[in-house]
Amino acid sequence: MEKLTIFAAAISIGIMTLSLQIIDPGLAPAADQQSKTKPHSTTIKPKTVKPKAVKPKTVKPKIEKPEIVKPETVQPKNAQPETAKPKIEPKFQTAETAAEGNACFGVAPQIERLVPDEGEPGVKVTITGAEFGSPDCLRGVSFGPGYASTFTMENESTILAIVPTDGRKGLVMVTVTTASGEDSKPFLVK
Repeated sequence: MEKLTIFAAAISIGIMTLSLQIIDPGLAPAADQQSKTKPHSTTIKPKTVKPKAVKPKTVKPKIEKPEIVKPETVQPKNAQPETAKPKIEPKFQTAETAAEGNACFGVAPQIERLVPDEGEPGVKVTITGAEFGSPDCLRGVSFGPGYASTFTMENESTILAIVPTDGRKGLVMVTVTTASGEDSKPFLVK
């Protein structure tokens, strides 16, 4: 058993020596190096590395500004309260908000004209036609499938719509959808 261990150790040393000679041919076994090399008169000093000092970061405290509260105006007891007149303006709607209206059915809408019939994103387009119904019946205006427009209904025959900025360019179909159906006309988005 001892002979086998000694033999295995000798083979391991031989393999390591060959490996070292392949990696760096200048290396040779220790016995060969001593006979070939002269002792060095100079000694190599290891380099010392000085660690750099790390400055701690200073954190400035965050100061919140106080809110300024405006005092409410108080009317005298004898004064007549002002009556606000309701201001009725057309309200821009989306398909989602228009869908919350009352259910109504009738004749499908008919688009007669688009003014202008071409334009860039963000342009207002006047849609004239018939059977648009009441604002509650109007479900949506789109410039191509999936590109809903913001719109306002001037009256039962006129709608103001804005060309969507996220839509596609080229020839698209402007579609007016009501509870009774829909109608489309071509429009060129530049």
